[in-house]
Amino acid sequence: MLHKYFILLAIILSVAACSKEEIKQKPTTPLNISTTNGEIHFNVEIARTPEELQKGLMYRTELPMTNGMIFDINPVRPIKMWMKNTQISLDMIFVAPNATISKIKEHTTPLSEDLIDSRNPVRAVIEIPAGNVMRYNIKVGDKVQHEIFNSITALSDIPAPVATPNGPIIPKGPNANPGGPIIPKGPNANPGGPIIPKGPNANPGGPVIPKGPNANPGGPVIPKGPNANPGGPVIPKGPNAPIQ
Repeated sequence: MLHKYFILLAIILSVAACSKEEIKQKPTTPLNISTTNGEIHFNVEIARTPEELQKGLMYRTELPMTNGMIFDINPVRPIKMWMKNTQISLDMIFVAPNATISKIKEHTTPLSEDLIDSRNPVRAVIEIPAGNVMRYNIKVGDKVQHEIFNSITALSDIPAPVATPNGPIIPKGPNANPGGPIIPKGPNANPGGPIIPKGPNANPGGPVIPKGPNANPGGPVIPKGPNANPGGPVIPKGPNAPIQ
């Protein structure tokens, strides 16, 4: 009987030690939120690694009112949070890549596994004790200041390349083909000149396709590349081309 007692005691002590390790607070960093009531100051832990992002503030039984945690979301993307194994109610603040608050969820339900969706891409999520959003009148559109916003760490944060007068126009945007053409431009470019095929599926030795206001849509393809005959024929193309 005594032997079983010591085994049970060892198990309890082991679980207690694990729990203590799980809720150990990390060093904090300063975070400010600019509101209509002025600057609000918090001290937040940073969750960066996959393990830290998954764990968050789980198993905490208390959190000072001026403390919290910021989740470093890299790359920038929409994200879903939950309160699994989180025993204290929180205010969740979703922050866009420009450090502006894009969404707020107040008084989250402890231990809930319901998903809280950011909907839009975010650079960070801040968790602070419930009630702080109302207390300080924190709103969507308020600015956040924290060290993670001081460095460019995601594709959406990278500024556009500097254009050169004679440089190419690189197609971009949601409908652009990543392997699409570069359209020559600049003072020395021919407005009616060719589109030079490029990208992983382009043939480096393929044809130059004439284009521009003076180009004939059914006009010829001019052979080019290392295997092309410089003095070779122009190959007619288009609906009006004669059959070879």
